[in-house]
Amino acid sequence: LVHRRARVVPKMPLTPETPEDTAAWLYDAVIRFLQGPLYTTPLMGFIDAKCVVFDESCGDENKLEFTVIHNEFKELVDNSLCDFLSELGVTPERFAEVVETATRTKRLGDFVATSILTVDDFNQFKAMMVKRNQE
Repeated sequence: LVHRRARVVPKMPLTPETPEDTAAWLYDAVIRFLQGPLYTTPLMGFIDAKCVVFDESCGDENKLEFTVIHNEFKELVDNSLCDFLSELGVTPERFAEVVETATRTKRLGDFVATSILTVDDFNQFKAMMVKRNQE
């Protein structure tokens, strides 16, 4: 038998030691969550179910129903993200600090910016829903 030395692979620290480590760890965890099925499956299910209301014929008109659906979408995103952060033991306030710092220092990736920061933007939401309805 040949004894092989086990290779030690560095792991992400469970309890980051500095604020920068915490931000990097949290940012990486959120990116993985936003790209994973626990987040994308319920969102895509919601979008697919509700997009039929949004069609090209509405043009610039914004029906009250659009606002109701947008509010439901924001609640779904908020609840999903808060549940995930709670599992990590991170408060929404701490997450907001990380996002704010990353935005200010231009380290917030396009994916995260699009996924989180534009959720409140009704016009982007409407455009997304119209596009999905066309598909």
